[in-house]
Amino acid sequence: MKNTKSPKKATKKATNTTKKAPQAVESKKTNILIYCTSDLILSGILKAIDRASDINVVNIEQSTIDSFIESIKKLKPQVILFANSEPLPNIREVCKAIVEISSVKGKSQLLLLGNIPSHEEIVSLMNSGVRGYFDLNDPSDQLVEAINIIHRGEIWLPRDKMSSIMDRIISVVGRDLKEKTLDQLTPTEFQVLRLVGKGKSNDEIAEALFISKNTVRSHIKSVYAKLNTHSRLQLALYAINSALF
Repeated sequence: MKNTKSPKKATKKATNTTKKAPQAVESKKTNILIYCTSDLILSGILKAIDRASDINVVNIEQSTIDSFIESIKKLKPQVILFANSEPLPNIREVCKAIVEISSVKGKSQLLLLGNIPSHEEIVSLMNSGVRGYFDLNDPSDQLVEAINIIHRGEIWLPRDKMSSIMDRIISVVGRDLKEKTLDQLTPTEFQVLRLVGKGKSNDEIAEALFISKNTVRSHIKSVYAKLNTHSRLQLALYAINSALF
């Protein structure tokens, strides 16, 4: 008797030959948070950054410092623009609070906008963690450049005043630390201080000295204590003032 069963048909898996269209890679934007109580100044800020495709305004605060602080905690911006349109007697404390919160919630760089204060006040603000000061009398088309520079972790100061401000900062740091000597530092701490003065990151210092990043952090902490300094900026300026390179 013949087998009447139909032979099983081989089934071929369909091969999808349709190529997927390459997805466009979105450019990474810098998220910024703005605090400004003046409508007029805010309008100028927004107009200045309107054409910058790589800047994204995540929020604008115009009410209280408390609500501004809450926005930093919630949104974790990469750059904070604080327009000091009216003199604040406690501006240094406000800046310290902003820097402290942003360092816990995700590092934010702080750029102040206002009429350039005295050299002494700038020194105080920089030591509080401010990364730059944008003079409201400067050309508005420089604001985007200032934001980008701050975002890279560099410092922004009014270009026509940079030299005199830095001279003043260095002289103040030199005066504050004149009682401190480099003799207190170990050879490795001395090299760490020297590299900090050159603007090297912890990773670059670790690579140059063949030590771990944790060891670099430990050395920097020790140098802070020995030289009675409280910020990387102070260390860098001390290195410059001491002509270490």
